[in-house]
Amino acid sequence: MLPHMSHSPSLVDGRRPVLPPRVVVAMLLLVACLWPLATAEGQEAAGSLVRGQVQLANGNAAPPTTISLLDTQEQTTTDSLGRFALRTMHKGVATLVARRVGFVPATVDIDIPCDTALRLTLVPMPPSLTAMTVVAAGEYTLGSGRTASLTPLEVAQTPGAAANVAKALQTLPGPQNVDEGSGLFVRGGDVTETRVLLDDAWLLSPARFDNPVGHVTATVNPFLLDRTIFSAGGFGAQYGNALSGMVRMETAGRPLTSTGNATASIGGAGIAAALAPHRRIGVRANANIRALAPLIAVFGESQPFAPPPEGGDVSGTVEWQSGKAGRIRLFGLRDASRFGVGNAGVQTGAAYEATTNQHMLVLSWRDSATAWRPALTLARSGVHRDESVQTLRLGTQLGVTHAVAALGWQPDGPLHLRIGGDLERLDAQYTGAMNDSSDVERDGAVRELFDARSRSDRIGAFAEATFQHHSGLRIISGVRTDRATITATRTIDPRLSVMWQRGSVGVTGALGVLHQVAEPTFYRPTETGSRFAPMRVRESILGVQWGSDSAGLRLEFYDKAYANLWQFTRNNGVAGNARGHARGADLFLRARLNANTRSRVAWSIVRSRRDDPDTGIDAPAIGDVRHSVSWITDRVYGQLTISTALRYATGRPFTDIIGAQRVADVALPVFGAPNGARLPAYWRSDISASWYRPIGGGRAMVLWGDLSNLFNRGNVMRYRWDADYRERLPVRAPFNRALYAGATLLY
Repeated sequence: MLPHMSHSPSLVDGRRPVLPPRVVVAMLLLVACLWPLATAEGQEAAGSLVRGQVQLANGNAAPPTTISLLDTQEQTTTDSLGRFALRTMHKGVATLVARRVGFVPATVDIDIPCDTALRLTLVPMPPSLTAMTVVAAGEYTLGSGRTASLTPLEVAQTPGAAANVAKALQTLPGPQNVDEGSGLFVRGGDVTETRVLLDDAWLLSPARFDNPVGHVTATVNPFLLDRTIFSAGGFGAQYGNALSGMVRMETAGRPLTSTGNATASIGGAGIAAALAPHRRIGVRANANIRALAPLIAVFGESQPFAPPPEGGDVSGTVEWQSGKAGRIRLFGLRDASRFGVGNAGVQTGAAYEATTNQHMLVLSWRDSATAWRPALTLARSGVHRDESVQTLRLGTQLGVTHAVAALGWQPDGPLHLRIGGDLERLDAQYTGAMNDSSDVERDGAVRELFDARSRSDRIGAFAEATFQHHSGLRIISGVRTDRATITATRTIDPRLSVMWQRGSVGVTGALGVLHQVAEPTFYRPTETGSRFAPMRVRESILGVQWGSDSAGLRLEFYDKAYANLWQFTRNNGVAGNARGHARGADLFLRARLNANTRSRVAWSIVRSRRDDPDTGIDAPAIGDVRHSVSWITDRVYGQLTISTALRYATGRPFTDIIGAQRVADVALPVFGAPNGARLPAYWRSDISASWYRPIGGGRAMVLWGDLSNLFNRGNVMRYRWDADYRERLPVRAPFNRALYAGATLLY
């Protein structure tokens, strides 16, 4: 698991890259090795088998249902248990549809060959319901279906995302493009206010506010996932301790057959295997190494990396099908990464280096065989991060134990109920030390600055009811309560979500209160001892949508009022009890231009303000990026898929240094109005392509490439100053324009 920092390359100085002889030789050897596979006259395979099961909303097997591929019109029918097996010669992206009279067609976007058992659910069709399905306020979908889901294939094919889930989510409405990093600043909120869950367990993020390459959010390899659901607000009472956004990732299920793949590229290599030793047991394993030094050596860099980003990860899943519609899954992951960059501080010459080790183990159980739907998750995860800025040494250790339990009741009637709760223990340690410059050359003396430890236990519970009326009206109401020992305060959050659909028009709305306990680094014994209440936001959302699942327009307005915000001052002090406000609108347009071309446009408008932690006056928030626009287009030419992306954002606010004053011959900065200045506008364009070729014997090859920063834009991420604070120098995006290419062998 890599805390991605936007590994997308770019070229800012216009210099023509020169390939060193050793790089040319390596590339020729790679071509020589891959050429026989790419040109082999492999016989056409007998086709790929797509398998799965169709069920009703109560978990029972669906009656005989027609299963078809929308792209080829190939079809089959399910058996008495709802199972199906469809053999097809089609390769690549396809849409699978389950149809039966009296039910809403169930669809899912897949990538063929597909080794995972698919599960589709048929929902009775109300008399006025069309193919479009209204989703909850704040949720968005890139593919078809009844939920706001992002498939692994869509993540991998998003140009410039480098197969990073968080970077792909930034192309949806809601997140603001604050920098080149992968942090999710949602609807004017801070990156720490978005919570990431993996099989309902908290995925820790090693992000720091002063990371010089951009804010980061921890994610996982998209091909370890079944789907990712993103909520920009309005999420239900089941989910707590998040103020702005929610990312819910679900790991991939057991494979139907034993398969594998190996990938090699200029920036790394990986290998994966899927095993099916028994009809009820499945195993997945994955290992990757990442090293951007070769990429930087070829295309150069706009920041001096020392060392360049590098790392690796290993992960695995074991799943047992415990019943007709139940499973027990164990997922484990370990990741390590390291990078360094110069010119990282406010003043010229400061160097930054970070090493991160992260691990996670999740055991989950789900069962939907009856009207009662139990779910249980037990998880343990941790992060160990060491950082250095010049002579300053910082250490962060986080460990969390998380248990989540829920029980749903979903009968055939219009009313569904769900209750549950979670228990979370977070242990944190923060250390700081300074090399004494007067003694370091003599004996390497290190002076300890602080060693802060804290433990927080949080207990939460919720109850939620869903009412579905045949007229197309759906109401979800719930209440949540939490109490954390570190704040000694109980919170109660009422939440309401309403969806209504008539023909091709839908209306959504949401009201609610959300609370979040601040990051444990805010609780330090060196502070004054003030006890701040949990952060709080009151939000309201109103939206309208028109069209169908594959082509339509959605517009959503929101208003958020913050209270009890915790923030860092410029000198890393702590300020609490701040207030804030954010309001804006999100527009999402999707179009299927023809059978082979899809396009989507996301446009987010926001005005976000918060009390400045240094002065206490009302000022723009860091997420006050007034306009963020993404335009993604995918085109399929047989076995070749080409995708383009264009991103634009107005400059984010920052606090300028307008002069200097000398105290004891030391220059100290004089700051301007809090966040009163703005960076230049951000824009970049990327293009990616992938080509699928069968090579016989059940094997295939995928050749892919990504041309990042197509127009060679040198986006300014922040500014630094000289020693006297007289000259302001731009710090640009970390990479130059580059072609990131590789090959994957499927076997």
